[in-house]
Amino acid sequence: MGDKDQFGVSLEDQLAKWKAKIDESKAEAEKKGPAFFDRYAADLEKMLGKYEKARYRLTLLRKGGSDALHDLKEGFEGAFAELKTAVTKALDKF
Repeated sequence: MGDKDQFGVSLEDQLAKWKAKIDESKAEAEKKGPAFFDRYAADLEKMLGKYEKARYRLTLLRKGGSDALHDLKEGFEGAFAELKTAVTKALDKF
């Protein structure tokens, strides 16, 4: 397995953990009732959007050639940082 593949697997694992946190927070919001969930829905959509953006960047990273690897890696890292920030802020509301 090359460095690029190992890097991608590691990022895939990290993304899976953050997706689990998003799913967990959605379940917690649903438990707190419709009023809370309605207030939380915008945050949930924001988190899911950032997750999808990071996932898309990872896909580009995996498909990209070595020439573009550095730029794609930076793009993914930026998207991943946004995802972590959004999830952390949303979880603080609990």
